[in-house]
Amino acid sequence: MIWRALARTVAALHVAYVLFVVFGSLLVLVWPGLLWIHLLAVIWAGLTLMFDCGCPLTPWEKQFWQKGGVEPYDEGFLQHHVLRARFKPGTERRNHALLGAAAIALNAIIYWLVFTRR
Repeated sequence: MIWRALARTVAALHVAYVLFVVFGSLLVLVWPGLLWIHLLAVIWAGLTLMFDCGCPLTPWEKQFWQKGGVEPYDEGFLQHHVLRARFKPGTERRNHALLGAAAIALNAIIYWLVFTRR
């Protein structure tokens, strides 16, 4: 039971990180002190996706599921939870690269809009 709870906790942290990467620039408008943390998170996520490095949270989640008696999914976190229902199999690498580039571009545009309008 504890292993499944840990797996769900890691998955929740993963979701929180993904949301922070995508929408964190909006939080920076309220809390400017988050700027460097958010920039590092975006760069890490973008490069990890574009170069298919994998996220350290995914193996932990899978390990906890396995210890909890649940067969973990084969693919990565985003592929399993976000992309598999929306894209055909075999496009994982391309989709990850596009998502990484999109995360960086989206936040660059938001930061550009914020800092050029001050």
